[in-house]
Amino acid sequence: MKITFHGGAREIGASCTVVETDDVRVALDYGIKVDTGLSYTMPEDLDAVMVTHAHLDHSGNLLTLSDKEIAVIGSQPTRDVTLHMLRDLIKIHRLNGTPVPFSHHSVRRLARRWISRTPLAFPGMEVSTLPAGHVLGARMAHLKTHNKSVLYTGDFCLHDTEILDGVNPKTLPQAPDVLIMESTYGGTIRPPRDVLVEQLFTKIQETIDREGNVLIPAFAFHRLQEMAQRIEHAMVTKMLPRYNVYYISGLAHRLFSYYDQYKTLLSDRIRRQAKPFKFRRVRRLRKTEQIKEPAIVICTSGFGHAGPSASLLYDWAGDEANSVIINTGYLPPKSPLLMAKEGVIAHNGTSIDVHADVSQIELSGHGDQEDLTNFVATLKPKQTFLVHGDIKEAEALSRMIGEYTDVTIPRNHENYVV
Repeated sequence: MKITFHGGAREIGASCTVVETDDVRVALDYGIKVDTGLSYTMPEDLDAVMVTHAHLDHSGNLLTLSDKEIAVIGSQPTRDVTLHMLRDLIKIHRLNGTPVPFSHHSVRRLARRWISRTPLAFPGMEVSTLPAGHVLGARMAHLKTHNKSVLYTGDFCLHDTEILDGVNPKTLPQAPDVLIMESTYGGTIRPPRDVLVEQLFTKIQETIDREGNVLIPAFAFHRLQEMAQRIEHAMVTKMLPRYNVYYISGLAHRLFSYYDQYKTLLSDRIRRQAKPFKFRRVRRLRKTEQIKEPAIVICTSGFGHAGPSASLLYDWAGDEANSVIINTGYLPPKSPLLMAKEGVIAHNGTSIDVHADVSQIELSGHGDQEDLTNFVATLKPKQTFLVHGDIKEAEALSRMIGEYTDVTIPRNHENYVV
């Protein structure tokens, strides 16, 4: 068996790992780098692509396979959300003036080749999927041949969140020959989830007391839905006082329907509610001009580099009554949110001094170093490859898990025979 890392090694973005035998080649994820777009250099001589979840850094490059007869494997929610996000990706490219040789017909071709049923048998290999937590529909991939087993985690989460249960590592295949695992927060230890949520509500309450605005940048898939539900619940139960609360994202609004459709895959608290995503306190707006201030606004893009979050960041960053709450741990080097943390934002050739309260509260759907270490200690894989993380995070995690497994931090385009 040969494993080749085509993307996502020592970086976050463009995840793609190919596992091949003499008879079959299966790609695990097929993503893009969100800031650079589609890649036409990924392998195409494949029998199948298994997509762990719908975030574009794991699924966005599927468009380049739309005219190939390659099976696409993933859960039904991942299928539905991915197809939606690919259509949106085409629209964004066109709006930005970037020519792309794809259309909605390309997305329909992918839909016809999508298989949600597993396990699937290929010549000499069986592919099955397992729960991963992280986002709606996320699954790990388990590949078995007559003498080898490979577990590929994609992005995963061990802890429960407000709307989704984490994965229990004891329910996964034990002692795989190879584990290919994300290392996004391999060097990071976070406070417990309830402490982070309390920090979030404290920051919101402090801003409400100042009659200021709160900007919460969020990803259109899962993070916006989770944040909106979290704040809705806090206001309905009077953990937070009533305030103007909005979300702005056409894509996120369309994706809400899948949270109702696949409610049975979510947490107990959500499943018990008849209409958990029909909000009383959180309203949808189509554009920032509709905001009635002061307000809490949850909006895209999650990295603050485009869309309403960029616009509001530039408008609100200079006022000390306002707050910006970053709820992801990873920020790209050129993210305006990263600049906001440092106190100055460059915009249209001018500098904006940041006087708003900028906080980073990592309400992440990834495991931290302790979670990842416990995961490896439970599974005890023979060999572990760390991907989907920068080199510092991967090296820190490698030092923690070395007593349980042989560890390799591959580079892109390297291959290994196992």
